[in-house]
Order: sequence, then C-alpha cells, then structure tokens
Amino acid sequence: MNYNAPEGPTNKQINSDEKMSMADRFIKAMFLPGDYPQLMKLSFAKVVTFLCLLIFLVSFVQYAIPVLARLAGYGGVKDYVIDVLPDFSLKDGEFFLSEKYERNDEAVNSYYLIDTSKESFTADDVDRDKMQVVLVSRTNILVYNNVTGLGGSIEEEKFSDFSRLIIDNESVASLAPFIYLGLFGMYILMYIMCFVRYLLSALFYAFLMYILTRVMMSKLSFGIIYKIALFAQTIGALVSAVAVLVGTPLFIMAGSTFAMVVTVIIMNRAFFKIVPPPTVRR
Repeated sequence: MNYNAPEGPTNKQINSDEKMSMADRFIKAMFLPGDYPQLMKLSFAKVVTFLCLLIFLVSFVQYAIPVLARLAGYGGVKDYVIDVLPDFSLKDGEFFLSEKYERNDEAVNSYYLIDTSKESFTADDVDRDKMQVVLVSRTNILVYNNVTGLGGSIEEEKFSDFSRLIIDNESVASLAPFIYLGLFGMYILMYIMCFVRYLLSALFYAFLMYILTRVMMSKLSFGIIYKIALFAQTIGALVSAVAVLVGTPLFIMAGSTFAMVVTVIIMNRAFFKIVPPPTVRR
C-alpha cells in the first residue's frame, strides 16, 4: 500500500520564508496580497519585529517630524524659549506675561484667557455657558468645568502659594536638556499609544472579516485572520501618517478613507490565496 504524504511547504520553502528580509515583508504586506501565505508562516518574533518597525515609522512621521522640524526652524529649545515665546516670569507670588493670550474654542465649547494686566479674576468673570474656562491673571488662576448633569465647579490657585518659586525665560531655557528628555518621553508614550491603536484596529478588521467570511471560508481561524489584518493595515497606516503630517483636514480624511478601503481589499484578496475558493463541478 502506497502512502502519499499530504502536500505542504518543503523545508526549503519554510527556510526561505523565515529568511525573508524586512524590506520583502513590507513590499509583500503593502502590494502583494498573493504572497500573504508566506507572511503567515513567519514566526511570532518576526511578526513583532515587523510591527515594531512599522509603528516606529508611523509614529515618527506623525509626531516626531513636526516637532523636530519646528525646533530646527527655531534653532532648538533654548532659542525657541528665549526668542520666540513671549517674555514671562513667576516671581514673588506674581505672574507676568508680556502678551495677552485669548482662545475661544467653539468645537469643544471652551475658553482660555491669560491677561496679567488684570490683578485677579473672580467667579463673576466666568462664562458658565462654556464647558471649560481657564482664566489666568497676575495673582491667580481660575479653572471652571461644567459636567453635564452635575453642574459646574470652580477651582482657584493663587500664585502667592508659590512665592518661593522663580521662573522666567532664562531659567526655562537652561533646562533645555531636560526638556529634550521630556519630549523623548512623550514620544515613547505616543509610540505605545500608536501601537495599541494599531492592534485594536487590526482586531476590528479581523472581527469584521471573520463574520463576513465564516460562510465562504470557515477553514480560517480568527488567529489567522487577525494576523492577516496586522499586515494588511501596513500601507494604510503609512499613508494616514503622511496625511496627518500634511495636516489639512481634507488630506487626513482622505488618508483615513484610503486606509479603510485598501485594508479590506488586501485582506479579501489574501483570503483567497490562503484558502482558494472551491471549484465548481459539473
């Protein structure tokens, strides 16, 4: 009796897949859904490495490049604080800002005002129709928050409580190394948030496609579909990052729409390469 082993990838093919370069992984993930069966054979460690690099590119384009470009344009943190920011100081329990700052954000119904020509602000100066109001005078800060259903509350901080503290442009500029360290810490936080958001987006696409493909391709487990979604989002994530870098609402909306459409298309094409549709017999 002859026994034929089931068909499957040879050791040579498996080794070839495991030795796939990072550039090949990106090209296949973005443009070659027909090669997704090879991506599915990658080890967990290689998938994680791919995702770490992808999220680094996305987060760097979205968050790091705008900040670095602005700082470079101003000559660094120190020059920015001294030459660009208005003169400010906190000394002897009083705050001073050389320019009046006022912002009325209608999108979130909030109002912000820094006017150190005012001796102090009182509760009567608060516009209670706003959801949030922040008023800063020479001697105090008023913060008003209106919580729906619970009413509004006002909190006051007096600069006299910080009479021993002395802060001005020069003292802040001298802390430039620590500011750079803080900016790096913020980038790490943004990187983590971007990574989590990417994983959750992949979960959404996987759950959606899992429901839609159960009838046609029941052989695919949720784990495989989720792994497909992790790779399929690659090109959409990069395009969306560039759209955010451009910054205009039209580009951001177009980038998000493109990301959703192209991810679904890539996943759909990858499905039929991993599990070919049944042939119709006559």
